[in-house]
Amino acid sequence: MILFSAHADTNFRRHRLRDLGDGWVEGHLDNFGGVHAVMLAYFSGRLDNGFTRIELTEGEEDDMAGARRVVRQLKKRDTVFVVDVTGTPTERDFVIEECADPELTAFVQAALAGLSYDLYAHCPDPIAQESETWVYRRRCRRTCFLGLPCVGGDYNAGPVRTRRASLTALAEAIGRLAQAYREATIRNRA
Repeated sequence: MILFSAHADTNFRRHRLRDLGDGWVEGHLDNFGGVHAVMLAYFSGRLDNGFTRIELTEGEEDDMAGARRVVRQLKKRDTVFVVDVTGTPTERDFVIEECADPELTAFVQAALAGLSYDLYAHCPDPIAQESETWVYRRRCRRTCFLGLPCVGGDYNAGPVRTRRASLTALAEAIGRLAQAYREATIRNRA
């Protein structure tokens, strides 16, 4: 199974999102940025197969409680993509972090050929202290982080900016990964 996990909890008292024009939005993107990208992929219809699972977890702001609950339901051979925001500087549409497993790296690069992204084996995000990736990796070695690039400050503290094109590209990546996983699983079973 391939899992896309995005946390849907919140640490803000109120939320806002405003269109800045020129393809930029600004708002409280931590939590909702990852959820939005996963939902764009979901409503595209490309995740409708027996191999894909979506989890909108709670408690990321509280010791990763939702991911800790979900990880108990996973098998070691499952593949996990945590979808969230990142402060990693980039000119690309999105960032893939903590993708250290060679098998997963090869899969990601093949599935996402032609898309604009940076790929790291570690976490270069200057804001992140920890992520759900670390929870899932305890069980599933094929785990990494799909990051929506945000600029303009600490995404944990308040509003930041991202490009609408990054949201669209991240949703495209999720759709491609789900389809590639399905095809590889069917091919390996034959």
